Amino acid sequence: MSKFSRLFWTEWQNLFTNKTIRTIIFIVPLMYLTLFGFLYSEKKVMHIPTVMVDADQTELSRELYRAFEVDQTFQIGSIVGTEEEAMKLIDKGEANVALIIPPDLEKNVKAGREAEVLTVIDGSNMMISNTAVRAASTVVKTVSAGATLKKLEAHGGWGEEGKNLYTGIDYRYRVLYNPTFSYMSFMVFGLAGTVLQQVLFLGIAISVTQQKEAGTWRQTMENNSFWAITISKILPYFLAGTLNMFIGFTLLLKVFEIPYYGSTVNLMLVASAFNLAVLSIGYAISFFSKDQLQATQTAMLIAVPSFMLSGFTWPFMSMPAAVAAIGKSLPLTYFLHGVREILTKGHGLSAVTSDLLVLGFMTVLGLFAAYVIFILQTRKKMVKTSESAAV
Repeated sequence: MSKFSRLFWTEWQNLFTNKTIRTIIFIVPLMYLTLFGFLYSEKKVMHIPTVMVDADQTELSRELYRAFEVDQTFQIGSIVGTEEEAMKLIDKGEANVALIIPPDLEKNVKAGREAEVLTVIDGSNMMISNTAVRAASTVVKTVSAGATLKKLEAHGGWGEEGKNLYTGIDYRYRVLYNPTFSYMSFMVFGLAGTVLQQVLFLGIAISVTQQKEAGTWRQTMENNSFWAITISKILPYFLAGTLNMFIGFTLLLKVFEIPYYGSTVNLMLVASAFNLAVLSIGYAISFFSKDQLQATQTAMLIAVPSFMLSGFTWPFMSMPAAVAAIGKSLPLTYFLHGVREILTKGHGLSAVTSDLLVLGFMTVLGLFAAYVIFILQTRKKMVKTSESAAV
């Protein structure tokens, strides 16, 4: 057997005998592909929260309501009296689409005058806005065509004379927050958060395990308290992560001139809470892992699918409940929601209070997990020491 053949055979055997490598090569891709298959199992965005303003209160407006209800793309959750009320619901994120039916719609249609229906769409998520524009146009045109046939049948006119009797319903739409459907305004913020999260995860995840491999971890535990170790480990990465956030978003907003509307100070507050949550979870992973490879593998398992599951692109309402629950347990979900609320919609801190609370809870949970593992490892070491002394 040649040298190359021996090297190849050794590596081929290692691929199957090494548990960590075997998991990374064969199990992880299968797990991700299964997860993503379930993620997009609905095949299209459905059940978009919709609010309706019916200023006409006629059979035609009720027919439009029924048509939007039947179309699974929309889910009319409430009917309000004015456009201003509908706009408040969209601004608060309680609805993504507002269907505005003006007064005298049916009267104008019957008289052959110009008649139109308006939808106002939250454009901060392009999956939702693109889907809503197409689906609403189809629904309105279908209702319009049906009404046209009824009108022509009633007048017995099917030629040019009949066409003059009826003009149909024009569909109009207005997109908020991202009216130009710019992918740069939409995608870049999400990708930036994903990259910055991954850097922090990988950095902090090996902070303890590298000492374990070097053989200095036990001595560190003996000579220092948990909180002294924790602050000394997390603080450098927190400062570096905050600097990365500042430089990264300055690059996007100032150099590439991506439009934004909110306060960058509020953005940095949300970013700081996000950094702490990521670092706390990564720190707990580092305590749990026996070496740098295992720590890196575990951190990557969390970081890699985070963007897909965050609801930033594919909305939670179109995910299976179990997959959505996984997405809602990840810190990136709440950071990207905060970025969207502050930069894209121009909202203040009141709009991201829940995001800050969840990120704070994740920070506490991660530190608590690390503390429990620290206590268990300390006690285990004390037991081994006492047993050795007894012998």
